[in-house]
Amino acid sequence: MLLAAGWLRRRLIWSLSVLLLVAPLYLTFHPAPAAYGSCVSATPRRSPDAFTGVVLSTRSQGRVATVRLETGVLVEVVGTPNAGNGATSVDRTYQVGGRYEIHPVNGASPFLDNACTATRLLALMPPPPKPQTTSAIGWPVVAGGVILLGSVGVAAGWHVWRRRG
Repeated sequence: MLLAAGWLRRRLIWSLSVLLLVAPLYLTFHPAPAAYGSCVSATPRRSPDAFTGVVLSTRSQGRVATVRLETGVLVEVVGTPNAGNGATSVDRTYQVGGRYEIHPVNGASPFLDNACTATRLLALMPPPPKPQTTSAIGWPVVAGGVILLGSVGVAAGWHVWRRRG
C-alpha cells in the first residue's frame, strides 16, 4: 500500500510541474479571441457604407437591432448570419441605448453586420431621466400640519397632566 501511495504522490507532483510549465506558454501564445476565430482576417473589416446611430431596441438575444441614424431614419441591423435562435462564432450583439459606428457588409436595410467588421460602440447613452414626483400639497403645508398636530398633542397631554395633579 505504501508503494502505491509513493508512486501516486510522485506522479501528482510531476503532473503539476508540467502543468505549471505549460500553462504560461499556452497563455502567451493562445489563439485569437472567439469573436475573430472564424474571421478570415484578424483585422476588422471597414465598410464604405458605414454609418452612426443609436440602438433603440433589440431582439434575437441582442443580435438584431433597430437603429436610429443621425439623420433620424430608422434602419434594422442584423448582427448574425443566422437570424434564428442558434448562435454562431461571428455574431455581434448590440446594447439598447448604445451609439454605434456600424460597418455593414451591405449597403441597404436590413444591414448585415458581424464580429468581423469594424463596428464599434462609441458611447452608451444614459437612460432618460425619470420624471420627478412632487406632492400636490407641497412641503410647507405638510410641515404646518405636523406642527399643528404636535401642538394639539402637547396641549392635550398638558391638560390631562393638570387635571390629575
